[in-house]
Formats: sequence, C-alpha cells, structure tokens
Amino acid sequence: MKLYFRDLTVKDIPAILDISKDIWEGDDYIPDVIERWLNEKDNLAYGTFPDKEMKDLIGFGRVKMFSNGVAWLEGGRVKVSHQKKGIGRVQLKYAIDYAIKVGARVAQYDTSSRNFGSLSLAKVHGFKEKKRTEVLESDINDIFLKEYDLSNIRKISNEEAKKIYKTMNIGPGDELNIGWSYIPLSNLEDKSSLWVTNSDAILQKIDITSRTLPEKPQENEVWIVVYGDPAASSQLISYTVDHELNKEEINIVVVYCQAEALTHIKEMGFKDPSWEEEPVAVVLVEKNLRIENLE
Repeated sequence: MKLYFRDLTVKDIPAILDISKDIWEGDDYIPDVIERWLNEKDNLAYGTFPDKEMKDLIGFGRVKMFSNGVAWLEGGRVKVSHQKKGIGRVQLKYAIDYAIKVGARVAQYDTSSRNFGSLSLAKVHGFKEKKRTEVLESDINDIFLKEYDLSNIRKISNEEAKKIYKTMNIGPGDELNIGWSYIPLSNLEDKSSLWVTNSDAILQKIDITSRTLPEKPQENEVWIVVYGDPAASSQLISYTVDHELNKEEINIVVVYCQAEALTHIKEMGFKDPSWEEEPVAVVLVEKNLRIENLE
C-alpha cells in the first residue's frame, strides 16, 4: 500500500480522536495530550494517509526532539480497520528518517514488555533494548509497611533530585524512568511530583496532577518510582504510603523499580499488575542513527 505523510494541525484533531477512541479499549491517553502536542515546538506530529490528497487519516505519530540529540518516538497509532497491514512498520520508518534528517544521534521509544507487536517492530528497524523498569501494583489496603527511620527521610526539590540521580545506578545511559515513559535526566523538569530520599535511595511520587507525562495515573492511583538500595527503597515506599497519600482518594499504588528491588517490594504485598497474566516491565529501546546515516 502506498502511503503519504504530512504534518498534522489542530484541524486534524477530530480524525485523530476517531482513531484514538478504539485504542486500548477506549482508554488511550492521546485525547489528553494531542492539542498540546500539536502546539509544541521542536517536534513533528505526522499523519499517515492512503490518498494523495491526504484527507483520509489512517495513522499518526510524533517525534519529540530533546536537547541531547535524542529523538523520542511516541504516540504511534494505526486505525483499527487498517492494522496488521504493515502500516505501523512504514510509520516507524518515516519517524526514523525524520530524526536522521534533523540530526538526531539516536532514536528511542518505550513499550511494554508484553507488547510483542511493538517489540517486533523495534527489532525489524534495528532498535535494541537499553533498559527496563519492572512494574508492580497493590491495593493500598493490602500494603504491608516496613519500618523506616523518619529522621533519615527528607523531601527534596526537582533540582536536588536530579543531582542525587547522578549518584545512583539508573542503568546504562542517563535516561530516567518516570512511569510508563523515560526522559533524559537533564530534561527532568517536574514541579508537581514529590521526591523523598534517605541515605541510599530516592523516590518520586506521581499523581494525576502531573502535566509532564503523556500517560499519567488515574484519579484513584498514584505511581511511585524508586531507585537505589532495595531495602532503603522499600522504606521510602512505606513512608510515602504512610504520610504522603490521601487514603480516601487513592486505591491503587503502582511501583516502578529495578529488578533487584522486586523481592523487597513484593514482601510488602505488591504483585504483578492485574491487567496482565505475566510480569510486566517498561522497556526502553534505542537505535543509533549515526551508524544508520553512515550506511
């Protein structure tokens, strides 16, 4: 199938929403971000069309450029009636070509470890897994709190958090997990999250008020991202559940952690996410575009 691409505008929003309504059983995040995406600079919001006139939108996606030369690929969608026809593969190639054209050094995107279609596309286009973050969840009433030293825990600012992350093992590269996404550490500018730390770990609490994420928690959820020593991380989780959550509004706590912390956090009552039958992780994949350009 011959496909055509062009930049999207606010006039395309009705067609974008028509595609989005059938994604993830109607629980797609695109309606919450599309207007902002279309008005942001330093990014490409593109549409995919089967006709030369480019009126019949059948897919779309976005390429966001970070200052460190990373092209972040996100929001790729294909109309349900046109899926499994190779359109997603062509869309991804279009996004990669754009990233090369504007001088990006690498292209990245994230996906679920259970999204086999997305992982297959990554492999086809030469992306390699760079890091992964495990996902666990619990009903707030089922969490077993561990003992913690309140005198050793303090709240910190976004700027101080960035300095502490540089001392932590966050895996290869400088990308930081922020729930169902990653961000270059230098671009972490979030004034709505809560950060707490002790001597050996750091925790970020994310709720629905966050405006920096494409995907964010539901009204009854809170997301907790931890890095550092597993035992110290579980103590920070205990403190946060005990002191920083409104238990009348929050029912579900989702934790994003490194593999070595799984045992400690599961001891607190956290389990694999209820929406999957297998363990789930947020996988970051990366493609070196400078090598691609030389080829």
